[in-house]
Amino acid sequence: MHTNARSDLAAPGSVRRGHHRSPRTWSKHLRHLAYASFRHAQGSQALQVHFVQSYVRTALGNGAPVALPPRQRLLDNATNLTVPTGHLAVDNWLARAQFLFWSYNIWDIAQSVLTNDPEALPDRSQLDDRARAAGARPGMSSFSEVELTSLAAAFESYRSTRPESLTAQVVVSERFLPHLLYVELGFQGHGDPYPARPRTDGGDEHESRLLRHCLTAHRHFSDATPSTTDQIYRQVCRRLDGLLLPPADRRNAATYTKLIESYNVRHPMATVTRLHVPERAFPPGRTQPAEPSSR
Repeated sequence: MHTNARSDLAAPGSVRRGHHRSPRTWSKHLRHLAYASFRHAQGSQALQVHFVQSYVRTALGNGAPVALPPRQRLLDNATNLTVPTGHLAVDNWLARAQFLFWSYNIWDIAQSVLTNDPEALPDRSQLDDRARAAGARPGMSSFSEVELTSLAAAFESYRSTRPESLTAQVVVSERFLPHLLYVELGFQGHGDPYPARPRTDGGDEHESRLLRHCLTAHRHFSDATPSTTDQIYRQVCRRLDGLLLPPADRRNAATYTKLIESYNVRHPMATVTRLHVPERAFPPGRTQPAEPSSR
């Protein structure tokens, strides 16, 4: 699902510098991901997999407990979810099916990471069964052959990789970021079927959500109230710094350069040299994340 709602529906809790807090429970993290994973996927279910993987691994590194709540609790929560204000109008049945389908997927990703077991992730046949059980109907774009094939490939990339090699930093830099650049580039006139963001709020159809989230991360780090998501985007900024310097990852560097150029074509009165915040602009040190918000 696409979403055009504000990136912050609720501000993170205010926390004093250095004040100790217990790690967030997985119940809070998973309920947060029920909405946030769609927001940061920007319409791509493959990107949604990489965001949830990045989030879960980052949260675990922050000291989140190793025990998950019962899966049924997350599924029950999904039945009460509705698309946020500003989202494209979608059939209520589709929205419910998507939230339920992804509640299963989110729980499986968390279970896989916490148990170090890639076999806990669904394969294509399991995704097909899950889609039917969630209420998928013929003609629903989220459950088309193309969508499910792409989603299954994203899951397979984790099923076929040694779990010990997939740190949070590796997943953010080598999986989430490359796909994020591809999705962002699509909304600068290169995408199919959406060469621009399908907005309903009258906002910029070629907005860079990448830049917005990086700016939000910088603001929250500066205020000493970063979230787990802010940590992900700070890592994104660190990696993008490297792409602008030789020798860089040529493929991703070329995509990022094309993204900046395309953005500037769409925004001739506000040209930019980068679509992220340089790492040097962030405050030094690591700050414990604030409570998850709807960012």
